[in-house]
Amino acid sequence: MVQYLFDNYIVIYTFAGLCGLGLMLRFILDMVYKHLVKESDNVGATKNRSLKHMKMKFETCYKLKIGVNNVDTFVDKNVLRYRFCGILLSTWENFSGQVLFLTLLVVPISTVFGVIFECGQDILLYSGAVGISAGTVLILVDKSINLSAKKQSIRLNLLDYFENFCKVRLEHENLHPEMLEQYRQEYFQSLEANKQVSATSAVAPMKDETKDELNRRREARRKKEEERRAQALRREEEQKRIEEARKEEERRRMEERKKLAAKRREEELLKLQEEREALEAKQAEIRKKAEEKKRENERKQQQKLEKEKILHSIEEELAVSQSSQMADTIINDSKEEPLERKEMDRLAKERGAVNQRKMTPQEEKILEDVLKEFFA
Repeated sequence: MVQYLFDNYIVIYTFAGLCGLGLMLRFILDMVYKHLVKESDNVGATKNRSLKHMKMKFETCYKLKIGVNNVDTFVDKNVLRYRFCGILLSTWENFSGQVLFLTLLVVPISTVFGVIFECGQDILLYSGAVGISAGTVLILVDKSINLSAKKQSIRLNLLDYFENFCKVRLEHENLHPEMLEQYRQEYFQSLEANKQVSATSAVAPMKDETKDELNRRREARRKKEEERRAQALRREEEQKRIEEARKEEERRRMEERKKLAAKRREEELLKLQEEREALEAKQAEIRKKAEEKKRENERKQQQKLEKEKILHSIEEELAVSQSSQMADTIINDSKEEPLERKEMDRLAKERGAVNQRKMTPQEEKILEDVLKEFFA
């Protein structure tokens, strides 16, 4: 099988196919990133759907009085979600990288199997050279495209637009909408004045103007330039005030967050302390109950031992009293009349049976009542 693959140049065709697939993926990524760089350079007039959606989302946050505190995170998140043909750009990049790794991995594997199955030195060297060349071409194309620089350019363009233009404009609209309209009117008026000045300057050589007229126009032009500079200074001061107000608001929010965090920590510490005290009280109560139970068991054991001793002493007394009674009866019987040998044997057996007889339930009950009265 391996000999067939090498003899029919299937391995070489595989290397060529992987190389072509990798080149196609890299050219697609290069085309997409170039388009994004071009569109992100002018976000205000872009026709890209994703960039327009990003811009609309940013403006909506400010219209809802929410704002975007971290523009870097906002841009990175939306750029990572960009899709081409329904697939994320990161997936396209990962797939193209896997093609390169697969190309470089197939070279040693095919060489090892070719050596094992003795496919021939010439075909092995030729196939290995083709595989290494394909991997080299893919690496060179990848480095020449330089996708990382294009991604960085897209990110900088979006940050520049949102931070330096869109954010300032939206904050100004929220704080001073009437001043923004005034600035817009002044801007259009200055454009009209510039057009008129350029038109008069083009016609001026054709007319004989007096020196006073030229001085008047020069003075008017100078006043307009001063007004524009004053307006620019006012705008800069207004932007500085807005920036200071924003920083003050952020500082106040940070202080509030710190206070809330400190309050939460104190509450958690108090809660942990209460739980610890409750746990310690519970453990002390458990230990106390265990000690009481142990003392109760010891007391019951001691009572049991005392009962056994008393029972033993009572049994001994009963046995002694019975033996003495039997001895007395035997002595009395021997004094009154002599008995026959068999009758004496019978009495002796009966007395032995009486001595060996166990206590009846009535006797045990009487004995138990005596013990209860004794320990009451």
